[in-house]
Amino acid sequence: MPTKNTPSGARPTYIKDLVLLFSIPLAIAFLAGIAVYVPRLSAKPSYDFIYTYCPDYSCTTSYSMTGDGHVQQSKADISGFKPQHAQLRYFDTSANASRVISYDDAQHYTLINSSKSPDGYRLTRGTSDGGFLFWSDGGSTSWYLENGWKKRTVQLVTGQNSYYSNDTTFLGWVQK
Repeated sequence: MPTKNTPSGARPTYIKDLVLLFSIPLAIAFLAGIAVYVPRLSAKPSYDFIYTYCPDYSCTTSYSMTGDGHVQQSKADISGFKPQHAQLRYFDTSANASRVISYDDAQHYTLINSSKSPDGYRLTRGTSDGGFLFWSDGGSTSWYLENGWKKRTVQLVTGQNSYYSNDTTFLGWVQK
């Protein structure tokens, strides 16, 4: 039976209001999903890189890059309970994985001394300025390969204690 405000055959206005009420949050969630996943899908870095990782507070060895693009090793006299050696690691972008390499293996590569790869990517560390409401989540240990809005998460140190993940040092991009 039609009411005074609703002509016969017309939908009541509360149905339109409900549709509008649910469509706006769904549209926002859809747009947020696109904003998060499209940059991940479009990121295709092609240059591998070499970095070092010190699994403790300080290490007895450290590595740097020479002027001609090769890795050089230096030793420090650090007295401690268990002195650790820094690890040289090779990150393969096609496999999205890293592996430990020896100093001799590192000598077979020529590195590009630039913070930006030839295809435009930079290795960056995720930042965390806070958590829900007032407390912090303790900082981020995520690393990313970024090129503008394209961003890909990379796992630099796998299966190890990431407490000392600040002791990760980028050396250079592997020249093809």
